[in-house]
Amino acid sequence: MWSIGGYRVPVTAQHRSSSLGLIAAAASWGLFWGGWAALLPDLKTAVGVDDAEFGLVLFGIPMGALAGMVLTAPLARALRQWTLPVVLVGFAVACALPGVVSGPWAFGVALAAVGATSGAIEVALNSTVAAHEARDGTRLFNRVHAATPLAMVLAAPTVGFARSQGVPPLPVLLVVSGLVLVSAVLAVDRDGWGSGAAGASGSASGSASGGGSSARRLVAPGLLAFGLLAAVVLFLENAVEQWGALHLEQGMGTGPLLGSAAPACYMAGLAAGRMVAQWRGDRVSGRVLVMVGGVLAAIGIGVASAAAALELSPVLALAGFALAGVGMAPAVPTLLGLAGASVDDERRPGAIATVTTVSYLGFLGSPPLVGLLAGGIGLTAALGVLAFGGVVVAVASVVVREPARVDG
Repeated sequence: MWSIGGYRVPVTAQHRSSSLGLIAAAASWGLFWGGWAALLPDLKTAVGVDDAEFGLVLFGIPMGALAGMVLTAPLARALRQWTLPVVLVGFAVACALPGVVSGPWAFGVALAAVGATSGAIEVALNSTVAAHEARDGTRLFNRVHAATPLAMVLAAPTVGFARSQGVPPLPVLLVVSGLVLVSAVLAVDRDGWGSGAAGASGSASGSASGGGSSARRLVAPGLLAFGLLAAVVLFLENAVEQWGALHLEQGMGTGPLLGSAAPACYMAGLAAGRMVAQWRGDRVSGRVLVMVGGVLAAIGIGVASAAAALELSPVLALAGFALAGVGMAPAVPTLLGLAGASVDDERRPGAIATVTTVSYLGFLGSPPLVGLLAGGIGLTAALGVLAFGGVVVAVASVVVREPARVDG
């Protein structure tokens, strides 16, 4: 039984089956991106470009993702529950393309397709999760989002081992593509996106905002505020993922093996935090989840920075990154859940697309901005500055409440 918004909602076999397809979709998406970084050296060699050219070609991924996010909202309004399976099939095809094309231009087009279908999955998956929450009266966002970092943690060393055994990129990509196709089949939901019993329509809103089950629409400024807050979280997430290993190796003098544990510890913390939020998150408001998470993120990143500055054990830095993952884990799922529950079925894909696209700007801007900061004051000091981003999240959690709404 779930206690949501004042209602006791039984978790039926149908609900579990429904969530399985969503978890499979999130996991297959994470499997690709978890193994992608491990494949890049071999792909770069196959394409035959230098570092500068390769960096330019890789920029096709975020550009494609932004386009995919924007275009998926009207697609979701048309296809509804079929949106996620359709975009997963598209992603499965795109996953294999980098392994079969040759030349930088063709590779760039392939990466744009990967980015576009990946961005489409973000909107389609989040829209579907929000629709299931409204229809079934269940809390799903943290459960589903926990599958992605878990899959990434498993995929990266697995692909690394395959490479060490001489396996080229194409077979790896084809295996991942096949798993994505399996998730597309599991994601088929014939029950539709229609809202369920009375009280279900407001259940996710009650769990995310701390009460209220009346169906109202969140106005655009509220969606923008959620998106901007999520953008700060993703900015910090990408900073830890991209720079954590360098922090240990360059700032603390560790070897590659221990250095690679930094993003892994963060991802493990992210998965654990979301599972805890799924398990006990309904006992507090979404505002409290985001606020406490911001504080934990600030402490975790600060500890990781201080461990290098004070020449302490690298294990302390790894613990700091794990704590930061636990803290930031529920923020984005909470914001997406509240946005999805605050609109009707027709407007839900647009609301999810707005929050997702705005939040992605933080992820997109993180690498160059953190790089500039690190170049100016050093990576250790830069991480210390980034710790204040957790404070920003905690303070800005004031927006995670019943915002200004209009009737409807």
